[in-house]
Amino acid sequence: MDAYKVYAEWLSDPFVKTEDKEYLKSIIEDKALVEELFCRDLSFGTAGMRGKIGVGTNRINIYQVAKATQAYANHLINTGVNEAGVAIAYDTRHKSKEFAETAARVLLGNNVPVYLFEGIRSVPELSFTVRYLNTAGGIVITASHNPKEYNGYKLYSKYGGQLVPDAMMPIIDEFSKMDSFRQIKMYDQDFKQHPLFTSLGNEVDEKYYEAILKLQRNPDIKKEDIKIVYSPLHGTGMYAVPEVLKRSGFTKVYVTAEQNCIDPDFSTVNVPNPENAEALDMSIKLADKHNADIVMATDPDCDRVGIAVKEDVGKYIILNGNQIGALLIDYLIHGDGNIPENAVVIQTIVTSNLGKNIAEKAGVEVREVLTGFKYIGEMMTRFEEDKKNTFLFGYEESYGFLSGNHAQDKDAVNACLLLAEMAAFYKTQNKTVYDRLTEIYEQFGYYFEYLYNITFEGIDGMAKMDNILSKIRNHPLREIDGEKVTVTDYLMENTGLPKENVLKFNMESGSWVALRPSGTEPKFKIYFSCVDKSMQKSEEKCQRIKTEILTKLITNN
Repeated sequence: MDAYKVYAEWLSDPFVKTEDKEYLKSIIEDKALVEELFCRDLSFGTAGMRGKIGVGTNRINIYQVAKATQAYANHLINTGVNEAGVAIAYDTRHKSKEFAETAARVLLGNNVPVYLFEGIRSVPELSFTVRYLNTAGGIVITASHNPKEYNGYKLYSKYGGQLVPDAMMPIIDEFSKMDSFRQIKMYDQDFKQHPLFTSLGNEVDEKYYEAILKLQRNPDIKKEDIKIVYSPLHGTGMYAVPEVLKRSGFTKVYVTAEQNCIDPDFSTVNVPNPENAEALDMSIKLADKHNADIVMATDPDCDRVGIAVKEDVGKYIILNGNQIGALLIDYLIHGDGNIPENAVVIQTIVTSNLGKNIAEKAGVEVREVLTGFKYIGEMMTRFEEDKKNTFLFGYEESYGFLSGNHAQDKDAVNACLLLAEMAAFYKTQNKTVYDRLTEIYEQFGYYFEYLYNITFEGIDGMAKMDNILSKIRNHPLREIDGEKVTVTDYLMENTGLPKENVLKFNMESGSWVALRPSGTEPKFKIYFSCVDKSMQKSEEKCQRIKTEILTKLITNN
């Protein structure tokens, strides 16, 4: 892409607002910035189109949203499903409402019915809504757990799952065909008065809550004694999670007040990501005050949840996504002894084997998919169509969990209710959640997982990441930490999964390392999963492997 050519086109295009043109004129001498802003169009990765908010093709803005929505509208019309309409939701981020309304205007300009939520709603509720209303698809404006500078755009299928690459290709083709914003059809009057516009509110909320409450395993378990601290991290969970917990019968729910408000700057945290321990600091302080049994925090679009639980000595321990997933699998299987026939757990290729081992020991099949919950949703669709398997649980190491067919994306509202119920279940046995995790480790081995990120900023960031993997692919390791390894190349081998630029090194002990460039951020991700007879040994093993991998694979490239 010729950055300055596209830059000039934006300056002359009447679709671009005057204030944005003035900004572009002010940076004409800053070649590096112009190159960065117009070096490419934002691409769809594992979680849709996501980027920093700003002007330019390499930023998320009303122009990119409008162009993407026009491409989506063209596809819906071309496939003859446009009359079913599109559901739209948005989170608490900067520009989210504006982007959602821009998408609505474009769809209406193409005579595609729009179902837009009247206020902020979560990703899982949008997924549910697509299924509930039988729309042709859905759009969510969110950047999930990214920093405040980001926003994004997710597309959903009629089944409620994020579109996978094959389904995205016709839309991407339509997107690439548009060489001018003049090709965008936008309804420029009061869109709320359009005959094809519907505002969504409490009615859909009620149906969503009903669906979540039906997923309880032990709805009659004693809940009065359980103390829960919850934080929405300034996001969409602030309404749904406390409401569902209350309706389920949990009476001692303490919400972290400082984070229970809409704040697109996420001023109480560095990043609104429940994977980061810092994001739970305020909630843990509140938990100390009330002697809470469990702490839960969800990200801005409420599809991920992080938790902290009490250790024997009373200290709160923050669990990672693999640990949470393993505990939920264990509870779903053993909590009431009712396992559906032909039940299947779905996990991603970079998720720990701990949950897999728990499921398989109980006779539950486990299937693996590529990274990204959209692939879990895709497999759920196959289950719905062929009726041969029953979906029990889907999860990924990055704190995404789902236990029902009400949606096809990770659902932190669903997960929060199950986690609270699980804590209550073990409390009736005079156990804590941490006690149960320890029992699992004693049975299956102590797993220590670690994710190491290397950030590559700038225009050539993606190319650098591809170059690293290319060199590793040509000279793969055959031994790690003194153990022989087998290499799985998800790009070059026939794994039964779609091709993806991922290398996984499986060790004889059950430990493994995976290398993967992020699909949504300029980050090179290295996943470590180590298992041994104690947590100390597992952690030490992981540190040795990390040093070895970084030395041999990164510094030499």
